[in-house]
Amino acid sequence: MSTEQRTDTRTADSDTDGPGDVAHYARKDEVTRAAVEGGYVTALCGVKFQPVRDPSRFPVCRPCARLLEQLGNRAFS
Repeated sequence: MSTEQRTDTRTADSDTDGPGDVAHYARKDEVTRAAVEGGYVTALCGVKFQPVRDPSRFPVCRPCARLLEQLGNRAFS
């Protein structure tokens, strides 16, 4: 099971700026699967999104960033 770090964008939760305005962290294998087969990915913060846009164009989701910090990089390397 891979637990690599990957960001992508789509819908957002109430602790972010708005739908589609942030990049989320999710498992790389899930993002790859969804990009190839279609469908949704669940971000660290629990938001479901489709990996369809360039995440570097958006700020990182604050709840995802907090959870990643709590988990530590060892969980995503």
